Amino acid sequence: MGKQDTLNSSLKSGIQASFQEWLQIGTEGRSRRQVHRIILTNVMVATTALLSYLHAISFALYDLEQLKYPIFLMVVIATAILATPYLNKRNPYFGSVYNLLVWLGYGYSLVTIFGSESGVHFYFLAGAASAILLMGVYHNPLSVISTSLQIGLFMYFDEAIMPPSDVLQLDPIFYKSLYFAAIMLSMMFIFCMVFYAFYQAQLAEDALASELKFSERLLASMLPASIATQLKQNPDQTIAHKHDEVTILFADIVDFTPRAQKQTANELVTFLNDLFTRFDKLAMKYDLEKIKTLGDAFMVAGGMPDAQPDHAKRVAHMALEMLSEAARYSAETGDEIELRIGIHTGPAVAGVIGSQKPFYDVWGDTVNTAARMETHGTSGKIQMTTGTKQLLEKSFEFTKRGNIDIKGIGKLDLWYLTKSRF
Repeated sequence: MGKQDTLNSSLKSGIQASFQEWLQIGTEGRSRRQVHRIILTNVMVATTALLSYLHAISFALYDLEQLKYPIFLMVVIATAILATPYLNKRNPYFGSVYNLLVWLGYGYSLVTIFGSESGVHFYFLAGAASAILLMGVYHNPLSVISTSLQIGLFMYFDEAIMPPSDVLQLDPIFYKSLYFAAIMLSMMFIFCMVFYAFYQAQLAEDALASELKFSERLLASMLPASIATQLKQNPDQTIAHKHDEVTILFADIVDFTPRAQKQTANELVTFLNDLFTRFDKLAMKYDLEKIKTLGDAFMVAGGMPDAQPDHAKRVAHMALEMLSEAARYSAETGDEIELRIGIHTGPAVAGVIGSQKPFYDVWGDTVNTAARMETHGTSGKIQMTTGTKQLLEKSFEFTKRGNIDIKGIGKLDLWYLTKSRF
């Protein structure tokens, strides 16, 4: 019993694989849209052939002698239309045109044999319903021609009241059964076509909605939410804002260049991704705007694009936690790292640059000074100017570094942020 089950399962799998391979005939080297249409055509061809064979068998069981000519026709046509996929190898529309011509001849022959009272001309309506799906909406002339021909033939035979062929002497019950079968199969066929069309439309809507969500998430990761909203509403506008007071933070990994020379590319990228992901979470925690990373440098801004009265305090808290996060990373991995952090507060201009890969950036002396605070800073320390320190001295503690000559700026009184008072 087990061997028989295995044999049946193998046979079933083999048949399924062969049928799936047959459905793919003619799709080689075609575009995605053409592949989808050709496979649909092949499915329709297989369904039509199967129904024709089943009709031939049922007719043979009913009265082989009387129905031998229509049985022969059904078998020949069913076999002929199975050649459709092979014609698509030469041209993606040869098969569809061939299938249409064979189908029109087939339907016309059936009506002349069984007469219009048999209802077989209703199959032309089913064929008309499938024309757009089989021909494709991007080749409307073929779809229009196919639909028009089949609707025209249906209307002609429905009005002509064509009698059945004289060679047939069949019971009226046969014609009545054929009539109901034709209407039922035609309606089922049309229903399947409409259902499939709406199903594909729903899939397209879902895919579009998913793509829109992905695009919005991607845009949100590149730009602040308020800026992204402005850009979506008017993609061609110039987005630029002047901020009277913002706080800028720059952080840099000490001795990064020697590290980069020792590590593999994968190790280096993994290290930066892990560390900067931790910093990203801190920026989100304090509702600060990550501006960019440049190599091993990490830049954050407070008070922009939306104003924050406590922007300096937020940045200071984040800076302290960045040092703690770096120490935690070192303890977890055994990989000693130290940061240099610089902070400065003042006016700045921010905006979106670029159209292909737009990014939000900030400019001005405040940015330059904050960058100098980092580059002229000390390992493991958070350095800032007197102006920023004055905004924070009620909530944080500092130690004075001294009056330091900063390249491009001159001498400044500088301070180290040490801890929060609360």
